Amino acid sequence: MTQENWPGINGYSMYTERLLIGYRWYNAHKAAPAYAFGHGLSYTTFKYSDLTVTGRTVTCKIANVGGVFGSEVPQLYLGFPTSAGEPPMQLKGFSKLHLAAGETATATFTLDDRSFSIWDVNSHAWTVVKGQFSVFVGASSADIRLTGTISS
Repeated sequence: MTQENWPGINGYSMYTERLLIGYRWYNAHKAAPAYAFGHGLSYTTFKYSDLTVTGRTVTCKIANVGGVFGSEVPQLYLGFPTSAGEPPMQLKGFSKLHLAAGETATATFTLDDRSFSIWDVNSHAWTVVKGQFSVFVGASSADIRLTGTISS
C-alpha cells in the first residue's frame, strides 16, 4: 500500500486493485486462503446436483446426505466473458436451506440485468455485458460443486 492508496494525495485515493479484493483476488491469483469466502462448518454433509438453467433462472438440488439436521448456504457465482475484463467469478446470489437428514430441497437463483452488468466509467452507468457467462454453484468461493453456462 502506498500513500496514493491511503490516505490519498490531495484528497484523492487511487484504487489500483480495482475489483480484485477479497475472494476475487484469491480466485484471480489462484491463492488458497485459510477459509474461503462463504465457508461454513456443519455436522452433516450436503450433495449438490441437477444444475438447470432456464432463461435467467438457475436451480439445483441440495440434499442433506448426513445423519443430522443442518443448514447449507448454496452460492451462485458468474464468470463474465473474458472480453469484459472482470475477476474470474463474482457472487450473484445465495440461499439458506434448512434440511433434515435425508431431505432434499431446490435452490433457486433469479438473475436480472444488474447480474450481467459492469460499471461503465464513461457513461457513469451500469452496462449489460452480452455473451456467454460461466455459472458456478457451490458451498463457498473455493468449493464449487456445479458448473454450467448462461447467456445474456
